[in-house]
Amino acid sequence: MNRTIRSKLVVTGTFALILFLVVTSTFAEHDYTTECGDCHSVNASYTMFSNSTGSAEVGVSFTLRINATKIMVGGTNFWLSVQSGWADNDYFTFTPEYILDNSVGDLTPANFIVTHDFTFTPLSSGNYSIKAWCSTSSSSQFIEIPINVTDVPDVTSPIIDSPSDIDYEVSSTGHNITWVPYDEHPSQFNVQVNGSVVLSGGWDGQPIVINIDYLSPGTYEYTLTVIDIGENIVFDVVLVTVTGEISTTTTETPTTTTTTTTTTTTSSPGVPGVDDKALTTATFSLIMLAMGLFVGILSIALIVSRRRMS
Repeated sequence: MNRTIRSKLVVTGTFALILFLVVTSTFAEHDYTTECGDCHSVNASYTMFSNSTGSAEVGVSFTLRINATKIMVGGTNFWLSVQSGWADNDYFTFTPEYILDNSVGDLTPANFIVTHDFTFTPLSSGNYSIKAWCSTSSSSQFIEIPINVTDVPDVTSPIIDSPSDIDYEVSSTGHNITWVPYDEHPSQFNVQVNGSVVLSGGWDGQPIVINIDYLSPGTYEYTLTVIDIGENIVFDVVLVTVTGEISTTTTETPTTTTTTTTTTTTSSPGVPGVDDKALTTATFSLIMLAMGLFVGILSIALIVSRRRMS
């Protein structure tokens, strides 16, 4: 290859490279899903601001007007973007947007200024930052907009029906009071009878049923109170009247009393009709008498014997 051709190729290649760089510098890489700082250098001369009030409520949509300005004039492609995955953007529902300078959605007709209204709806309460970026092909800038999201104050009281008063006979059963209260944010309930709490707990929006069988005759005041998360309270009263008397069943057990008189007569064998005690006494007397006679006869015999000897 001769020197002339080589020189022409070098000049042509250099011109093509310069043209490529110039052309590509006019395009912004607007469709990156990662934050623009990952692919562009941050340019301090780009400015961004919004009309944020810094506060919002869960479930209540609000609009942020975000403005991006490219101070240094040059190029034609200047983008403003808000995407999911940036900062705390996923705590909101919104439509991701890429707004090109002087295109549909740009509210400012001037060159190098992009303004757009983004609508956000908070999903939960907390302190968050919404991040937006502006960029050209080589430079970028971002803004983080602090938003304090709070729960919507609940100022609506629950709705409660009012069941009819109930009368029943004391001996009957199958009696209930059924309340069907409603609230979008239920919380607690309690049931009182004549002013004393007999049942309480968490309320999940379901009907509340209480059995009223086996009450003694009389009148009872049943009061249901329901409370929502905003501490709004409603109550309803149902009067229960029990009539009749409580039947009392008495069971008598027959009692038989038997009186037995026993007469015992003990007779000594061979001596009918003689009491044992009397017989014993007589026998003892006879023995003593016999002993007396024996001693007497013995004494007389001794006296007679002595006289003969003398």
